[in-house]
Amino acid sequence: MNRRYSLRKNFEIEKLVKMKVSVGDKFFAIYYRKNASNETKIAISVSKKNGNAVERNYQKRVVKEIVRKNFDDLIGYSLLIVVKQLSKSLTYKEKEEDLKKLFIRIRKDKRWKRTTKLNIY
Repeated sequence: MNRRYSLRKNFEIEKLVKMKVSVGDKFFAIYYRKNASNETKIAISVSKKNGNAVERNYQKRVVKEIVRKNFDDLIGYSLLIVVKQLSKSLTYKEKEEDLKKLFIRIRKDKRWKRTTKLNIY
């Protein structure tokens, strides 16, 4: 995943969380928002409870690779992907299938189709 697609600013991530628009399950939670532009911005969060730095960085790399493969499905969204502690027990394929299901749920969300004016940050 290219660096230009990352959410870097704290206030941008806080806006996503404060909007409280999310999908998730026991392995991942995704806070999202539709952008007025077709830019895709992504942030990945792994808690310190998920092990040492090596394990957390591995989790991030795996999620980044899954996002990179499914990037066409996410065009025009800002996403914060929260990796939960139970996801350590999953294999790569299981993580990929789980995230794909969540991405499909995001695309099917009807609330963004009704909105005509979107705030850009």
